[in-house]
Amino acid sequence: MTQELWDLIGFPLRAFLLNEKWQARLGLTTLMDERVRAVFPRLEGRVLDIGCGSNRLIRAWRAAGNDGIGVDVFNFEGVDMVVDTTALPFKDGEFDTVVMMANLNHIPAKVRPKVLAEAHRVLKPGGKLVATMIDPVVGWFCHKLTWWDYDQEERGMTEGEVYGLTRKATVEAAAAAGFAAESVSCFVYGMNKLFVFIKK
Repeated sequence: MTQELWDLIGFPLRAFLLNEKWQARLGLTTLMDERVRAVFPRLEGRVLDIGCGSNRLIRAWRAAGNDGIGVDVFNFEGVDMVVDTTALPFKDGEFDTVVMMANLNHIPAKVRPKVLAEAHRVLKPGGKLVATMIDPVVGWFCHKLTWWDYDQEERGMTEGEVYGLTRKATVEAAAAAGFAAESVSCFVYGMNKLFVFIKK
């Protein structure tokens, strides 16, 4: 049986029932692995991953001989730097690519424009913002129906945080920060979107 077929058969377990450790034990591809696989080919040059979590993407990027840094507001195991994402400690135009995987919705609405403005500032002219986002309805179901959800059970959802953003809301938020949409595609059975924006 191919991995893709096993992942499809096991999708309910992946989406609602098992955390990443159990998914890996059963040989299922985790959602984070799906995100890394979708984002990785779009990376170029020096990469900044904002909201990197365990820093899986940057570790893979470095293992391929590249340069990058992962930052987060939380001190997750593996993070390179804990930072205020509304005031990134980097120079203007320092990065070729900025990544925001599945986290724009977890940035409270009132500070989301500031974080995107910082992503824009630290990118070189013509640099790329690569982001993934789950549909808000799918995100709500995944968070509410799962037996244990880190965002609700351990970290806690804060005011202004939502379960996902629509394609329109994501594009509009990026445009307001000075980005132009280059491409939008889907992955994980169409439930996640991959956005590539260019710094204008």
